[in-house]
Amino acid sequence: MKLRYIFALGIPLFAVLTGLSFYFYWQDNHQVLAQVEAQQTQAAIEFAKKNDQMACLSQVIQQSENCREANCTVGLKVFLSHCIQHAATNEQLCEGVPELHDYLAKVSWSVSVCRKAKVRNGNCSNIVNEIPQLCATTNTSL
Repeated sequence: MKLRYIFALGIPLFAVLTGLSFYFYWQDNHQVLAQVEAQQTQAAIEFAKKNDQMACLSQVIQQSENCREANCTVGLKVFLSHCIQHAATNEQLCEGVPELHDYLAKVSWSVSVCRKAKVRNGNCSNIVNEIPQLCATTNTSL
């Protein structure tokens, strides 16, 4: 069989199977994810009442050390965004944070932040990588 026929059949098949896998994942997990989001939102608001934005970041970094599942990662991202929105402002949060559009700088920065905190879990940098977006949102709303 010629290579172009393989690609003509393989690429659409791959796209369909990928779409189906996301659909079935969503069917199995959307209720759990919604529950995780609700719990983390409430926990973030409570934490933010007594802490500033840097404490929110520290809390998430600390919790990310044992975070291995997608539900945990989603929950910590939700916690971080809600906590930063409701916590007392701390100007240090956005100091040295790369521009939102600079992907390589964001990745390097987030890995560096996690290494400084002595957290070697890859989810930490994935979660901390939300900070440039949050800083950009905060700066535009001022």
